[in-house]
Amino acid sequence: MRVILNQDVKKLGYRGDVVAVKDGYFANFLLPKGLAVAATAKLLKLVDKRKEKVLVEKERLLDNVKEVLEKLKGLEVVIKHKATDAGKLYGAITEQEVIEAVEKAVNIRLEKDFVKMEHFKDLGDHEVLVSMGTDAQEKILVKVEKA
Repeated sequence: MRVILNQDVKKLGYRGDVVAVKDGYFANFLLPKGLAVAATAKLLKLVDKRKEKVLVEKERLLDNVKEVLEKLKGLEVVIKHKATDAGKLYGAITEQEVIEAVEKAVNIRLEKDFVKMEHFKDLGDHEVLVSMGTDAQEKILVKVEKA
């Protein structure tokens, strides 16, 4: 029997997938829990339209990611922070400060999850990885200077 999943089901598929299951599994488990519905011709057409929409949306997002990474390529930002004479900061440079510096420099607001870094506690140059997926990564240089 072919069914359309309403939710992700472990070891079976993801929401919107059309999968083949045994009648008893559908009647006794999937249907009562609202995890799937029987695949009718009308519903299958609807699923195809949804998949086309999702593909178009993914392509649009990928184009946006490429545009953002192009702007970040070779980017250097300067963050001024209070420090001792020995070059140690009175506080650590966090992801939020890097996000704000990037936003000022190139007018792009990054999500905190995209910025992969250790907190900096000294003056100097530091590399920060901006990762928007496995293939979408770019390094930026953060120069920490004494205020």
